[in-house]
Amino acid sequence: MDLKFAISTMVYYHEDINKLLPYLRDWKINNIEIRPNRGHFECQDLVLLEQLRKKIEYFDISVKAIHMPVNGVDISSPSEYDRVKSVREVQKVIISAIKLNAGLVVVHPGGECSRSEERRTRIINCINSLEEIVEFTRQRDVKIALENTLPDRIGDTFSEIQQILEKIPSEYLGVCLDTGHYLLKQKSTERGVLQLDKEPIDWKKKLLHMHIHDNNGEKDLHLLPEEGCFPWTQLLSFLEHIEYQGFLVIEPKEQTQLTDCLNRIKDTFKKLNEMESFLTE
Repeated sequence: MDLKFAISTMVYYHEDINKLLPYLRDWKINNIEIRPNRGHFECQDLVLLEQLRKKIEYFDISVKAIHMPVNGVDISSPSEYDRVKSVREVQKVIISAIKLNAGLVVVHPGGECSRSEERRTRIINCINSLEEIVEFTRQRDVKIALENTLPDRIGDTFSEIQQILEKIPSEYLGVCLDTGHYLLKQKSTERGVLQLDKEPIDWKKKLLHMHIHDNNGEKDLHLLPEEGCFPWTQLLSFLEHIEYQGFLVIEPKEQTQLTDCLNRIKDTFKKLNEMESFLTE
């Protein structure tokens, strides 16, 4: 299996994305997932989008995906006004993906929810939103990848994501596996053991994209692979088994010491490649 890596721009999303691009060129990191944030990347201005497209092209960088905004956007919202507004925000991201030659948008199924009755309502709202979003992407040849979310949010289990997928059977809708979020949903006795094969997802058909980061099983720390307790060797074997063809997007926490972080990310790429090569010998 030929591992393909990318980096999320959340690594520097307290600054304008244009400031990050020269660093990526110098460190020979050519593939990115853009994470919208005020002052970093916004989807409102088509003129600025065109300028960014040209600069990305100049630095020989490829946008593999764009993440939906996370602040104030919830496609499962019980408020119809907020739900529809959130759908429109996701559609803006889809337009941005087209402008930047990205074929995929990452979407969270929904926001925080603890009560079972509200959860049922939110899942219905999520499905209604995604039906509109997927039709929008189908007409524009962009795919949507549903990310498994943090605990106590809509989409925090793959059984719930499968429930959504079954309601919207489309080649334009699939899954983004987030390793850090997956680890946080595991019982303490299960940490260190990958159990994706027990989940109801048709991984070979539906896994479109991946976010890779690590943690201690208790907090969403966004550590680099092998800095926490996620079973990376087992994951690589699983990806080999399902013949995964997509990208592995490193999602590091926001950095002030960017150059040190990029050095460690390059080392991580190398380690994972070595690990994968050893498995296939």
